[in-house]
Amino acid sequence: MQVIKKIGIGSAARIYGLTLAGIGAIIGIPYGLFVLAFIGTEAAGLPFGSGFIIIIILGIPIFYGIIGFLFGALFAWMYNLVASKVGGLEIELSEQKPLTAE
Repeated sequence: MQVIKKIGIGSAARIYGLTLAGIGAIIGIPYGLFVLAFIGTEAAGLPFGSGFIIIIILGIPIFYGIIGFLFGALFAWMYNLVASKVGGLEIELSEQKPLTAE
């Protein structure tokens, strides 16, 4: 068994941030296009006019990325704090055997 004693806070923050930014793009782009399809490019009642759609498409992934970055750093810091007191996460690793041509 191997033990993860510490997680790099910056590394975890970047991974969480980029992962959630990707999820935000998966959510934000279709949502923005949905709003565009049903409301059109006219500024009919939308805050900031038709620029609201661009704010949705770009803003949701950026917002999710920032939240992911902050929570990634927080979770890594909390893991390191708990792992220093009670030990790290135990994982079992195995070596991959090379494939042979028969």
